[in-house]
Amino acid sequence: MITVTIHSDENRKSYGFEISGHAYSDEYGRDLVCAGASAIAFGTVNAIGHILQLQPTIEQDEQGGFLSCIVSKDIDPEIDAKLQVILQTMVTQYYTMVASYGEFIELKYKML
Repeated sequence: MITVTIHSDENRKSYGFEISGHAYSDEYGRDLVCAGASAIAFGTVNAIGHILQLQPTIEQDEQGGFLSCIVSKDIDPEIDAKLQVILQTMVTQYYTMVASYGEFIELKYKML
């Protein structure tokens, strides 16, 4: 199962995420749940870097199956507002996946 963990503070602002595991919804190379979850994660990382010009702390497993992206809470309020839109868009996309493929993907929250 793929687990997506959103890192949020006490004000429900998000400052990163981790995605780990494998869906195993089909054979390797044909697993659309895995492909969709990966596309959302990497698209989010790219948006943070390209749109916001931020350098998040990224950890990745060389074999696949793990990606962590954490952004510092100490950022300009205007940039923070844009970050929240990007991360909430990501969360909405994952909620949509969970609604259809909940046996292969789950969404959790972790307080900072």
